[in-house]
Amino acid sequence: MGLKSLGLILLSVAAAAAQPFPDGPGKDLVEAVCTACHSQERIVAKRGTKAEWQSKVLEMLQEDPDITQQERDRIVEYLARSFPPRVNVNKAGAKDLAEALELSAKEADAIVGYRSENSSFKTVDDLKKVPGLDATKIEAHRDRLEF
Repeated sequence: MGLKSLGLILLSVAAAAAQPFPDGPGKDLVEAVCTACHSQERIVAKRGTKAEWQSKVLEMLQEDPDITQQERDRIVEYLARSFPPRVNVNKAGAKDLAEALELSAKEADAIVGYRSENSSFKTVDDLKKVPGLDATKIEAHRDRLEF
């Protein structure tokens, strides 16, 4: 690999790491409050459930009287919606799959059943082979899937 190719790869990695926060209610508040202490890259890399984000926001802002409870709630809602946890489709139970991937109970059960009968999934395309599963739902959460 030449230096030019290596340079292009490093630029694309840096650009991906510097991705902006997704749009949504609370984005401006997160940018103003959270990036005062944390880099955008660190925030984007963190994933969590709403309860995990609530705990983290409470920990970080417990001694900041300038941030109201309503603003804290908006921060938590934005972070939980924008940076949800990843889901391992080979280990998660049907209930967790349904919640995390916005699937019906029937679709989540189909994933678990297919996995039990055919072994672990290796790719998103493997997951899309599950009979009765809406592939558009899987595509919508593709970035959250782990195998």
